[in-house]
Amino acid sequence: MSAEPAVNWTPEKQAGLGALLAGRWEEDVWSFPSVRRRRGLVTLRFRFVCRSAGLKLELKYALWRKFDRGEWQLDFNDQSMPNVLAHLVRWLDETAPEAGSLLDRPLIWWETSLRSWLVALGRYHQRSFQHLQADQSYREHRLEDTRVRLLRRIYATVREAYDDREEFDKDVWDMRRLGLTLNPSVQANLLNFTPVNPPWLRRLAKEFLRYNLAVYTPGDSLNKLRVFGLFGRFSAGEPRLRGVADLDRRAVTDFIGWMVAEGYDDRYRRNALVMLRTIFTACAHELQIPDFPAETLVLGSDLPKERRALPREIPEEVLDQLRRHLGALPVPALRMVVILLECGMRISELCTLRRDCLLRDDRGRWSLRLYQWKGKQEHVIPLVDEEVVAAIQAQQQDVRERRGETTEYLFPRPSDTVQPYLQGAFAQALNKWALEHDIRDREGVLWRFQSHQFRHTVGMRLINDDVPLEVIARLFGHGSLLMTQRYARKRAEKVREELERVRLGRRTVDYRGQQVSADPAANDPDVELVRRGIRGQTLPLGGCGRLLVRGPCEHANKCLTCPFWLTSTDDLPGLKGFRDRAVQLRAKAAAAGNEVVLSNQDRIVPNLEVRIAALEAPSGEPPTVPALVDALRIELAEVGAALDEAHGAGLVLSAKQLERSVLDLRNRLRGLEQTREGEKG
Repeated sequence: MSAEPAVNWTPEKQAGLGALLAGRWEEDVWSFPSVRRRRGLVTLRFRFVCRSAGLKLELKYALWRKFDRGEWQLDFNDQSMPNVLAHLVRWLDETAPEAGSLLDRPLIWWETSLRSWLVALGRYHQRSFQHLQADQSYREHRLEDTRVRLLRRIYATVREAYDDREEFDKDVWDMRRLGLTLNPSVQANLLNFTPVNPPWLRRLAKEFLRYNLAVYTPGDSLNKLRVFGLFGRFSAGEPRLRGVADLDRRAVTDFIGWMVAEGYDDRYRRNALVMLRTIFTACAHELQIPDFPAETLVLGSDLPKERRALPREIPEEVLDQLRRHLGALPVPALRMVVILLECGMRISELCTLRRDCLLRDDRGRWSLRLYQWKGKQEHVIPLVDEEVVAAIQAQQQDVRERRGETTEYLFPRPSDTVQPYLQGAFAQALNKWALEHDIRDREGVLWRFQSHQFRHTVGMRLINDDVPLEVIARLFGHGSLLMTQRYARKRAEKVREELERVRLGRRTVDYRGQQVSADPAANDPDVELVRRGIRGQTLPLGGCGRLLVRGPCEHANKCLTCPFWLTSTDDLPGLKGFRDRAVQLRAKAAAAGNEVVLSNQDRIVPNLEVRIAALEAPSGEPPTVPALVDALRIELAEVGAALDEAHGAGLVLSAKQLERSVLDLRNRLRGLEQTREGEKG
């Protein structure tokens, strides 16, 4: 990797830095009173007492810039920082008392010198910390000594101040200097081209991204710069690629093979190739870069097949755990989750909500005003959940009490009264909480929350509640219904998945209670309508297994006793209703002495009992009539005992209900006993 060009300093440039320091910032001691410690209120003091006037001025300028940019606040409360500065001043006085500027030497020299000095004093300390990874496991990282890290920031600030080149001529572009509107909830202000090599590729990246920044978002430019870096790592092993004229199909196919060998998965390779295709097309046609090949270099067939996307909404079992343990979240994160679960906004929109985001109309109805960074527009959505309104109002009150008027954001950073809550900090807090409370999905896998899952969850909930697509599009601020229709497609997929699940658990039995087997493909939901056109009788319950080609059916209107009548577990509620009505009809026929009806019901009731018992059985052979008779006798004895207890306790209503149950069981038992006697005969 080639180093950035050297930046020269001059006494005139240095004097220009001093001219920016006015008032308290000119002083050699900066005081920050009213810092609370255990022994009470104390005053923190930054002391700039370097022997070198040039180094002292550069230290002042670099730290002033941190206040000027809002990175540090005037109510400064970092009690360790004055001591860190004191060590840097002492080291500079001992190591380079005659230096005119930090730019007299490269950064690596200063870093090595400071580390050696700290080690000699026994004060060099690296700090270990645990970072939560994407697989919900912790990984230990080492953090550089605080004094070395502060030195790096000071050096970079001073170097930037002396670098009077145009921003586009530098190898690191500060997008704030380019006048771009950046989302303050992400720390991505710089486009760093130094990792992009060889030099011809870096020049190409700069030319393309200068165009891209004018057309697309800063986030899109960051992603495409990463693709340039990826292609640069590949190019390092390809000496034949010496300029844009050498880019051809072979280079692209070799790049694809290199990504496979490096272990990049299909999704990553697809995204990289899509962006590379966009880059190459723009370079050839929109920018018309000399010698850039005009033909298409990245073909559609180069892209790995796009796998079916997994559902991105939060499963119901995870939502249940989320609600159950919600109170254990830090208060700001808890309120952010409450808002996300109801409003479905993007995390970038939530983190940058203004403190005065609540609106109320003349009828007392609440709305929420937010800024959509993706669409670069303000957006207002109605609030219908009082819990969300209460959460926002409580957060407004907390911010007012703790921060006063120093912040304009509803969710400021804990350590910064000016900047909004960081998206990454919210994700870390939520996933640490999820790990502590062992939040898992139905497969028992630890759940990893992603902020955008809340948006998909709300979208799916609205679709399932039959909210019109136009309303959802308005709520989410979608520029096109095509964006909203993906939720409708997801719903259709989920319905089909549910049908598949039911189909896999469904059994079909015939008049003997024997399970009917079939080709699973024949039960496909898409085949159902076609099947209706080739079956025989159209029945109110179950289906007919007799095909039309066999001619007229001699069992018409007698399906309850027909051997072709097939019923499945889907029909259980209806079968039980048939059975209950048949038992009641048999009792009435017996009381009236109607032998015809009684004979019919004596055949129907046992058939229904066999079907129901077979469908309710877990698996295996269907129950026999004798087994059903024994089971009914046991049930009749239990209900009879309960009836005696109800009479003894004077429970009139319960006794009447139990009497009806006894009568039904006796009628069902009588029918089955007669069937068993007929089988013996």
